[in-house]
Amino acid sequence: MKILKRIQKYRKLLALFILIEIALFIILQLYTQKQSSEYLKDTSKNIDAKYSVILEAFDEKARIAYDTMIDTTQIKTLLSQALPATGEKKDQIRQELYRTLYDKFHALQKYGFKQLHFHTPDNHSFLRMHAPLRYGDDLSTFRHTVVYVNDTHMKIHGFEEGIANNGYRFVFPIYDNKNYLGSAELSFSAYALADFLKNEFIDTRFIISKKAIVEPNSNYVASTIDDRFVTDKRYNLDLPASASAQKVKQTLDNEHAKEFSIALTKGADTYIETFIPVKNPVTDTTDAYMIILSDGKFLAHIQNSFWTKFGMFSIIVMLLFLRHLRTVNFQERMKRHNEKLELMNKKLKTILDTQENMVIITDGKDMVEANARVLEFLGYQNFEQMRKHHQCICDFFIKHHDYFHLGRVPEDQMWIKYMEDLPSDKRIVTMMGVDLEAKAFQVNITKYDENGSSIITFTDITEMIIRQKVLQYKAQHDRLTDIYNRQKIDEVLERICGYSSRRNEDTGIIMFDIDHFKRVNDTYGHDTGDKVLKAIATLIKRNIREEDIFGRWGGEEFILILRHTSLENSLKKANMLREKIASMAIPDIPKVTASFGVTEVLPGESVQSLLKRVDIALYKAKHEGRNRVIVSSITQSQLVLSE
Repeated sequence: MKILKRIQKYRKLLALFILIEIALFIILQLYTQKQSSEYLKDTSKNIDAKYSVILEAFDEKARIAYDTMIDTTQIKTLLSQALPATGEKKDQIRQELYRTLYDKFHALQKYGFKQLHFHTPDNHSFLRMHAPLRYGDDLSTFRHTVVYVNDTHMKIHGFEEGIANNGYRFVFPIYDNKNYLGSAELSFSAYALADFLKNEFIDTRFIISKKAIVEPNSNYVASTIDDRFVTDKRYNLDLPASASAQKVKQTLDNEHAKEFSIALTKGADTYIETFIPVKNPVTDTTDAYMIILSDGKFLAHIQNSFWTKFGMFSIIVMLLFLRHLRTVNFQERMKRHNEKLELMNKKLKTILDTQENMVIITDGKDMVEANARVLEFLGYQNFEQMRKHHQCICDFFIKHHDYFHLGRVPEDQMWIKYMEDLPSDKRIVTMMGVDLEAKAFQVNITKYDENGSSIITFTDITEMIIRQKVLQYKAQHDRLTDIYNRQKIDEVLERICGYSSRRNEDTGIIMFDIDHFKRVNDTYGHDTGDKVLKAIATLIKRNIREEDIFGRWGGEEFILILRHTSLENSLKKANMLREKIASMAIPDIPKVTASFGVTEVLPGESVQSLLKRVDIALYKAKHEGRNRVIVSSITQSQLVLSE
């Protein structure tokens, strides 16, 4: 009876509490779903970047194989003889080509190559090294990559289904001087790439659209993921249909879909299933999907943290509720209220201490509580000891140009208020633990009252940051010389042309090319050629400023961007570098020289115009005898080259 009277007395407060709990539940659910969705998107992008890097590595393998095996005088002589030949003569040349490449092709197969296929300029099969008795068939109707190369005389690579096999195909045009001899294809099985990815992930699978199949193939069986796709039964069957099968099918309906990921739960474990679309390089349609299974522990943590957050917020709401009750009937409930408050505080501390992440509770200015993870990381025995030396967790933030620190906060603003308005990718701090090891943390701030009291969670993302840095570095640097690649230089030039137009600052551009580099490769071999490229790259890096930007433009061609440098000083720098290259003496590396083109960025000039001028200057340096520097300048709206 007494309980019923109390409920009747506080029914409005009880109703308000229930409404708040419902609202809190809905808000945290939406927030957790958003976090999970963003994490899946980030996972998709990261895995797609890894897939692209590996595909580029396969492309490099194919290019090296083409350069060393096919782009030779012996092979091109046989192909040039085969073009006009007919009947028995053509068969003899085909057999000679097969005998010439037989040992090399079988050596290539040890490195994952599956096929080597020569095509005539009119898109007919001339020789399949993997099936030498099948030739002469017209490939025009289904081998789009072959048609593309024979039409454009340009290299292409990508996934394409054939009559009997699929694969990542790398098709090269073949020239003998100016005579076009046809094309050659080196290919890897799609499952070779899948197996390569399996080294870094839990599992990989490959499914192919039925629309891409050229002819019925007994090696394929219907995919359990979507019956519009097939998988090769000679390999392990694809993953079983997931709980999100309907979502997967809806996404696969789009032939131009981007990469996407879904969550899978098997027993107590969580995984992430990422679908990477594999596009035909000519038609740009999605002919297949690479499916990658990766660990989903962090995603599970995001989803499981919902109940932790809900519990903490519920406790806070409950504390506020009890506080109000105490105000209404202070004298009657004082003793019991203190007991409950102490119990709640113990529960809150227990919940905080069981968190994997570091958690700080602050009143908006000073720390009021820290969980065991914080004390363990910073080397304190208890929170009271920590409070004697530090009032704010921000005391431990390391000043780093890539991450948040107190130096970025205006003097009249609190760091918590400033940080909570930043996007999630900017809410990253670095702190040094008791073991003197710096780590990166994603910061999440949750306010729970109008005074700025907040629960601040620090999630260790050090390994993820390191992976991102490695991927970014690889994407911007040339693998051989470890200097910037062409993609990075293109980005820098776009910015510099804009800067020069707005700020009217001097910027010099130097483009140089190693003289007779093909002769070095032909005489000493490509390994020596690579040593020359690396030696010159090292030499240049030692003789330029830290602010100068140096990159490999392609092959034996390099480009150097000199910030805040006049055309006159750029010319001096080019001559100095030319002399150092000419006098470079390194054991086992032949003497080489280089030709230089020099110019400056003009206000309002496009990147295309800038590159054209410096390229013309370099061409003239080559034309006039090499091992010299030519300057390009603009006079009276006409291109004038002067030495």
